[in-house]
Amino acid sequence: MKRILVLVGSGTSRGSTMQLTDAFIAGAEEAGHQVKKIFLGNKQIEGCRGCNFCQRSGSCVIKDDMQKLYPLFEESDVLVFASPLFFWTISARIKAFIERLYATAKDDKFPKKETMLLMTAGDENFWTFEQSVSYYRFVTQAIEWKDIGMCLAGGTKIEDGKHIIKENYLEEAFQLGKNTITRSKQND
Repeated sequence: MKRILVLVGSGTSRGSTMQLTDAFIAGAEEAGHQVKKIFLGNKQIEGCRGCNFCQRSGSCVIKDDMQKLYPLFEESDVLVFASPLFFWTISARIKAFIERLYATAKDDKFPKKETMLLMTAGDENFWTFEQSVSYYRFVTQAIEWKDIGMCLAGGTKIEDGKHIIKENYLEEAFQLGKNTITRSKQND
């Protein structure tokens, strides 16, 4: 069993990113994993100030909702970043969360984690997720986290006020959640 922390960086709690996230969670829970979902859209998380106070003191100087998320991060085995495509990359909410994890580093070494990326976008161009995936891969490699999967769902839309996401992406996210341990072992 894995302890999975899912961070949803969307601005809405009822959109296509949340649908993709919930499909992933359904698969992970069916497989027996413990999942905690955090919707960052209603959290106040400031970006890192680069002051290095955390490296001297062991805690971040910024007192906001991130203080409640540090313990959840520490106890998780897997981090799942779920984001809509905003200006050709992941949301600022996810970026701020990642930046603030610097407070968890000791001598520039971060706690070991496995990670996944779930994303949605309105278009389906071959390059749609290029910047997002590049950023995600760079961060995971730099921090020495292990990427264990992605689900990149293009072609989402809104019709009659309803967010529409293709069923094949929901199934892909479900299977990604269900096979978290398998993917983890394959990437060892």
